Amino acid sequence: MKTSKIISGALAAVMVASTMAVGGVAASAATVKKPTKVKAVNTTKGIKISWKKVKGAKKYKVYRGKKVLKTVKKAKYTDKKAKAGKKYKYAVKAVKGSAVSKASKKVSVTRLKKPTLSSVKATSEGIKATWKKVKGATKYIVYRKSTGKYAKLATVKAKTYTDKKITSGTAYSYKVKAVKGKSKSVASAAKSATFLAMPTGMKFTADKAASKVTLSWNAVKGATSYTVYSLDINTGKTTKLQDVKTPSVVIAPETKNIDVLYYSIVAKKGSVSSAATGTAFLFVPADSYYTDPADNTVHAKVTLKVGEKYNAAAGVTADGVEVKQLSGEDVASLDKDYTVTAKKAGTAQIQVKFTSEVGKNLLKALAEYSYSFRNDLSAGIAYLDVTVVE
Repeated sequence: MKTSKIISGALAAVMVASTMAVGGVAASAATVKKPTKVKAVNTTKGIKISWKKVKGAKKYKVYRGKKVLKTVKKAKYTDKKAKAGKKYKYAVKAVKGSAVSKASKKVSVTRLKKPTLSSVKATSEGIKATWKKVKGATKYIVYRKSTGKYAKLATVKAKTYTDKKITSGTAYSYKVKAVKGKSKSVASAAKSATFLAMPTGMKFTADKAASKVTLSWNAVKGATSYTVYSLDINTGKTTKLQDVKTPSVVIAPETKNIDVLYYSIVAKKGSVSSAATGTAFLFVPADSYYTDPADNTVHAKVTLKVGEKYNAAAGVTADGVEVKQLSGEDVASLDKDYTVTAKKAGTAQIQVKFTSEVGKNLLKALAEYSYSFRNDLSAGIAYLDVTVVE
């Protein structure tokens, strides 16, 4: 009986100890809560998983899918081996001694590396930002600031964006984030540019003697100077004429014959330049133009040196004229492009027939010199009186 009681007592003690052990584990596990507020975001080094610290937990198991990725002591971990463009699911369990909590809510994120801005530069339309494609991204968010903080500007699918809602003379800075679903990359490094509007409102004013002409335009906001260029339409050569601080320039044309002068203007602010604005004007030198009162025809006197060339359709569009040579073929020849080439000393005459539309444009151009006609120069005839000298 005593032996039986001893055995029964021993078994009871073992059972109680076993129950206490199980109960202890259960009680311990119940006190380890699962992690909450789990987040997974892209960083420059990889995907950073973070969560709210669990009271009593000494460490945490970070899962990627069903496998333990890492056991850490702090409430954060960065997965540096995540591959670009691939989607991952993460979860976390809290650990206290031998007790392990239930898994946290899973969070998903696509590994997106930060974009690289290739360029940010001003164009005639605005400021154009261009960046390299990010693997896995389906769209991009463009951010901008001029002062203060960056603000979302646009979401696009392309790898470029032109900001047209800008003010001339203002510096803007841009950043870009790659996006796929709810996943976003870190913002790119910033790049800046200043936009200057193109000069507008060009006007051409000539004095009666036509020895000098004034080219003027509207001031560009933010510009501190302007550069004026001339263009030789025959050769395509551009020549810098002058840098000025005010929106006008006085020019002494080199030509001594009626001709079309081409100019372009660029606004500047330090190293920043606007797109060029091109314009053309009819130039009428003194004593090179007259009208025949008998029939109100237009005459232009042109003097050329042997070997020189001249455009017989100067001042009118080629589509609206018919040009033919009346005399002096041995003195000056006319080709199919309306170019007169001086051959030897003498005189020649070229006839130019023009449409009513050309006539209107010609009247408008000549009005700059205070020249007027008795009628509206509807379809009419002009004569080019060519004198060739050695």
